[in-house]
Amino acid sequence: MNRVLACLALAAVLAAPAWAEVRCSEDLEAVDSGAASRMTAQDFAREVLAKEADFAKALANFGYKTEAVVETLDGDTVDGAFRQVSTLGFDANGPRREVADGAVDTLTRIKFADRDLDTLRDAFTLTADRVATGDIVYSGRQRTGQFNASLFDILPRDPSADVRGFQGRVWVRGREDSIMRLCGRSAYTPIAPMRFLVVRELVAEQYWFPVLIRADEDARIGKVTVHVRLTVTYSDYKAR
Repeated sequence: MNRVLACLALAAVLAAPAWAEVRCSEDLEAVDSGAASRMTAQDFAREVLAKEADFAKALANFGYKTEAVVETLDGDTVDGAFRQVSTLGFDANGPRREVADGAVDTLTRIKFADRDLDTLRDAFTLTADRVATGDIVYSGRQRTGQFNASLFDILPRDPSADVRGFQGRVWVRGREDSIMRLCGRSAYTPIAPMRFLVVRELVAEQYWFPVLIRADEDARIGKVTVHVRLTVTYSDYKAR
């Protein structure tokens, strides 16, 4: 796929209403589309996806704190909310999640429950089958914090078709073959395949785990459209 077609396809994947707060490159410098990268699309499919599998296995041995807010809006008015602070830890029987007092669930137009937090997080673990329905395109480099990340776009072969797998942009720390950031749509998310921004940080000096997941746009729920605003943060990672 040439660069012009890639840009047009990416625009279709990431398109959102002008008022949506999530911007894929918010707070980042401009993309250097002409920068070279040692990593090819084939390397991405082989090395990065293998590292994703390693991270998913490692995460099962970490506890962490989750703060989640999911809201539906009617204009500027919040008309339903799910708010929860929880801590995942371990005891002799294995993993356990403790929900802090004050949890709220007043959602009526969408469904979101505690178990959906794991589904949401796992939807952005890239696997071979989740990128198999798209084309992987190298799109340049962009500085993310102290790192100059390589950019790869997972583009649908048919932009007019329903979302299959993951479609969007991925920021890769090439030296570690690790994904630092994702922005796009996944067919595996709860609620609907809205555009999500996922930010990861280095944990225990070797694992890139999520610290933020955000979305803010209209979601197609059955035959109706609902404005959904979601923020989930992860912190206090501790090895088992």
